[in-house]
Amino acid sequence: MSFQLDRGLFRFEFTDRHAILGVSVNAGEINIRERYQSIARLLHPDSSHWKTEAEKALAVRLFSRLITHAYGQLSRQSQLQEQIIMLELLGKRLVEESSQIQIADPLCQQLYQSGNDFERVYDRLLTQLATEQYSDLSQSEITINQISELNMVYLLRKQLQSVRSTPPTAANPSNIASKETTSTELNKPSPTEGALRRAEDYMSKKNWLKAVPEIKEVISAEPNNARAHTLLGLVYLYQQQTTMAKLSINKAIQLAPKDPQVLQAKQEFERLSNPNASNANGKTAAKKPSEGMFSGLFGGKK
Repeated sequence: MSFQLDRGLFRFEFTDRHAILGVSVNAGEINIRERYQSIARLLHPDSSHWKTEAEKALAVRLFSRLITHAYGQLSRQSQLQEQIIMLELLGKRLVEESSQIQIADPLCQQLYQSGNDFERVYDRLLTQLATEQYSDLSQSEITINQISELNMVYLLRKQLQSVRSTPPTAANPSNIASKETTSTELNKPSPTEGALRRAEDYMSKKNWLKAVPEIKEVISAEPNNARAHTLLGLVYLYQQQTTMAKLSINKAIQLAPKDPQVLQAKQEFERLSNPNASNANGKTAAKKPSEGMFSGLFGGKK
């Protein structure tokens, strides 16, 4: 039996592990562990909640196929951090595609239409749904989808608030590439070349959410692929995840210290992470990755 999870964040080829566990997308390790333990007790086949063999069998399937996998990812700090990054990327994508998003669920509509207290409304509605999530197993699949839609609306509202609170900045002509940059292949052609090209194409379109899995697939197959570590570092850098960007770019430097693409990524990291740089008025300026950096790496794609 497969579960049909196709609403909310699941629609974006994203496994919403927070929705499966019924925890907030802002939940920390302790909250996640406590929720998992609570569900584990409830879904245990010897639990007094289940009166029939069919209910016990469904409880086992839910626990083994959904709950354990979701917790296995979110219980590890590195995986949890990666999930948080992916959620941030997805929030930006939701804003870009907001005109195509339809909110059908009444509770999700309530969250979307809430005022500045949407954070409190989100927590209240999530608690309401999580309380019922695994009480009636015949409705658990529906509730997971409902929570994922609630998460989707929350990320959209959160990102929209962030956009509104950030003053617009003028484009810096010096950051626009005046000519194409020649990029050297960091590795010999391999079966992973297609994944890298797809990742570069997504990055050229600023579709960071889809770029990350392609790059990680390459790193999983070829841990010493310098080009993949460079691209992953740039994705993290653009998302202002400087610690993770530094780790990836340093790995690329170790593998290919003289490669032009690696050196360019290193220069961009140093430019963005220099806290002492100031603007013409003597004030520290908030820095963003230069457009020239990305157009140079990806051949000026649009």
